[in-house]
Amino acid sequence: MFLEIVLPVLLAVASERFVVYRFLRTPSQIAWVRARRWLRPNTISRFRYPMGVVTVALFHGGWQRTAFLFFAFWMITDLTDGDIARRCSLSTERGETIDPLSDKLMYTPLLLYFAWKGEFDPWLVGAFVVFDFLGQVSRRFIPNKAANLFGKAKTFLVAVLLAATGLHLIYGPLALSRILRPLLAICTSLALCSTAFKVIPNYWYANILSLMNLVCGLTGIAVLIAGQSAGEPGLYGVYAFGLVFLGQFLDLFDGRAAEKWGSTPRGEIFDDVADGTSFGATVGLLVTTSFRDVRVGIAVGAVHLSATIYRLIRFVVEKRKAGVQGGVKTFAGLPSPGAALMSGSAVLLLPWDAAKAAAVLVTAGLMVSRVPYAHFGRAVLPRIPKIAKVFILAAFLLLLAHAVRTDDYANPVTVAFAAASAYLLSPLFPHRE
Repeated sequence: MFLEIVLPVLLAVASERFVVYRFLRTPSQIAWVRARRWLRPNTISRFRYPMGVVTVALFHGGWQRTAFLFFAFWMITDLTDGDIARRCSLSTERGETIDPLSDKLMYTPLLLYFAWKGEFDPWLVGAFVVFDFLGQVSRRFIPNKAANLFGKAKTFLVAVLLAATGLHLIYGPLALSRILRPLLAICTSLALCSTAFKVIPNYWYANILSLMNLVCGLTGIAVLIAGQSAGEPGLYGVYAFGLVFLGQFLDLFDGRAAEKWGSTPRGEIFDDVADGTSFGATVGLLVTTSFRDVRVGIAVGAVHLSATIYRLIRFVVEKRKAGVQGGVKTFAGLPSPGAALMSGSAVLLLPWDAAKAAAVLVTAGLMVSRVPYAHFGRAVLPRIPKIAKVFILAAFLLLLAHAVRTDDYANPVTVAFAAASAYLLSPLFPHRE
């Protein structure tokens, strides 16, 4: 498998990256590419239109390995046309519609074919296709036609899903085979999110994200209570933490959405209520239920909740006194999402109550401190290349899909704890603008 599939694909990606970066550097090279119509991004995208059907024909005809490499080649060209568009200033509004359409025409025939072969749930594939093409149709009526982060992550994960399915059919059951069904569900969810955030009025984006964060927090509290009733606080605690993590992902973008598209008059207060619920109350209850001694758990959980509420109120009051409009790039004290990530992952991962208490108390102390922390969404995230963000998100979703399939969440929680620890220590290594 490595020699027949993996190595050729890796070499193809490396070759494509080398050619793009080597021959799109100078003005003369860029002018040469601009003068060739067959190298225009829209032309390359249109070349992909029939290739999904051709891939299915090759696969069904018994040329599975050829079909796999053929599909990989044309998906790699999706990177090529994007780089040409950016480097040669050939981006067009029409291209923002043509490029995602070509991706859909590439992977949809394979999704339908594998559903017909019994590899995928037909109803889930049907839902994915409906959400996906509703998003494509919406581009005819909305001003912002470019793919959002949900759409980019969806396209990458669908390619991974199809590749894993192809390898499974060619070489037999693999370790990746266990995550196919959860991964398809994640792709369907991303397709829904990608479509929804295209058609909803822009000024509602921030409030909808805050509402979803609030729902995550309230659901997390209900899950923790259910876990106590079922006698499985550990497993249900992981589920609640997963909801808080999803809330953090949503919170990452609500402030930026408000700055970019506006919000309702009470949007900022609503955001704080959602943050206090998810990052304060839910994580505080998670902390409480994680200790063997209930009294210690209540005390430590109350400290986390109190520090979170104080942190949110102080930020709003000081921001208004200073007359600051919009978001900030630096916080005084550890932000509540980072604190929730640290405290939640620590109590789930660390085996000793003393270590759990120490982690939560240190985190609470940093929240109420004046230690400067860079805003992750505004100061840290923009410094990460877009392609890296998509790959990181996709890789974590793959890890999460495997955890859901095996019901073993140690690895995702460990990743969360490592990320939170790195952010906690980030003031020791201040970045330069």
